[in-house]
Amino acid sequence: MKETVHSSNANNRLVFWVHGGIRGKKVVEFEYRGYKGDETIQIIPGKVLEDFYKNSVKLYAFVPHSLYTTNWSEEYKQIQQDIKEVELIPMPSLGNINGYYFGGTFEYIKFWIFLNLLRVYLSKGKGIYYCDISQGLNVYMDALREAFRNLVVFDRLMHFPTGSIEAKLLYSDPILHGVETPKIYDDVSIEVKVWFDTPIKQKPDESFARKHCLDISIERILKNYYRTYRAIKYNAPGVVITFGYDTPERIREELEKLLKKYIEEYDPGEFKEDVKRYVYTIPEAIGEKFAVFYSLALYYHISKSLQTLGIKPEGKGEFTIKDMKKFCKVYLSYGLSVNVDMLEMDMGRLGNVRAGTDWKIYGRLINNNFRPTPTEELLRDDRAKRNFYAHSGLENNIVAVRKGENGEILLKYREEMRSVVERFLYDDRVYERVCEGEG
Repeated sequence: MKETVHSSNANNRLVFWVHGGIRGKKVVEFEYRGYKGDETIQIIPGKVLEDFYKNSVKLYAFVPHSLYTTNWSEEYKQIQQDIKEVELIPMPSLGNINGYYFGGTFEYIKFWIFLNLLRVYLSKGKGIYYCDISQGLNVYMDALREAFRNLVVFDRLMHFPTGSIEAKLLYSDPILHGVETPKIYDDVSIEVKVWFDTPIKQKPDESFARKHCLDISIERILKNYYRTYRAIKYNAPGVVITFGYDTPERIREELEKLLKKYIEEYDPGEFKEDVKRYVYTIPEAIGEKFAVFYSLALYYHISKSLQTLGIKPEGKGEFTIKDMKKFCKVYLSYGLSVNVDMLEMDMGRLGNVRAGTDWKIYGRLINNNFRPTPTEELLRDDRAKRNFYAHSGLENNIVAVRKGENGEILLKYREEMRSVVERFLYDDRVYERVCEGEG
């Protein structure tokens, strides 16, 4: 259910920065927590953390294409001299620099940084993630900071609500004339708040999948996510029990496939000295792509929560009041206390139903004069849709009820009504009218 940051994070530290070039930079002795490091170029304070924490620190430097245009061999030699091990990640640039044109955009640069942060996150897992801004603010540093916040949002959703990592800004004293031992600080945390709301604001249908180049498997995962999310958000536990959901392992597998696809598709490539114009493949609707990743993170947590409560991912045709009651814990973990009250009221009504051993439409058991509404009419019946939301997904026409051998009440969605349930779930307008008290 709820997850917290563990103390073991301290055994895994990862430092990310945008490499700004050594030209005009001083050689200094950084000080960190009372420890003075060896002399190093002022743009690489992460080296001091590497020395201080020994083998628990990993270093990652984003290198803008524009940096390759002047004396890259000298830059690379200095990096190798100062740092034992670092992963250099080429990144897009923007503007006209030293006779080269770079067609990047701020949003593209941020998205590319996020993709690589996520790649490392999925590989390394829990830890303390440092966003090194010691070189001062510019467009690339601002993109790094925002991408870091995006990563923290992803983490908080995947390990709802407090996350599994700590994220901190890493910065130093201003390195002015006469300052030979600037201090390094890591006392500012990158904090975000998340809540139970879908990042994707529309049904992820075929047109959405085409827009974002999603293959059929990830499209199916997102559709299952959207159905599962809405069933929890709007209190229809029988939908999750009946239709099932994807396992955490399956969700993570598709997440990693999508990440790999986007990294390959939007890779700015290696810098080539003889190429004077860099026209990158700019992603379309980047904000929606972030929402896809966030949704997969939230779905992962939902799936783990459901599994923990013994709700089977493969679904089942029949369910009990006891099955529905498990969702009270799910609702409380996501701050949906109103759903608990509504569900308990509807479960109380079910407990008073006089059912026999044969399946009967729910409406007939609570009203002798009830006349079932045909499927096509139900799809056009706003009152039926409102009742579906208002009564825990137990609309009178679509649910059948009977008693099991042990006398326990059994419920199921009538086979011919399953398509109606799907349609009801995706009708936003109906739920909005329920909240406003219509009908």
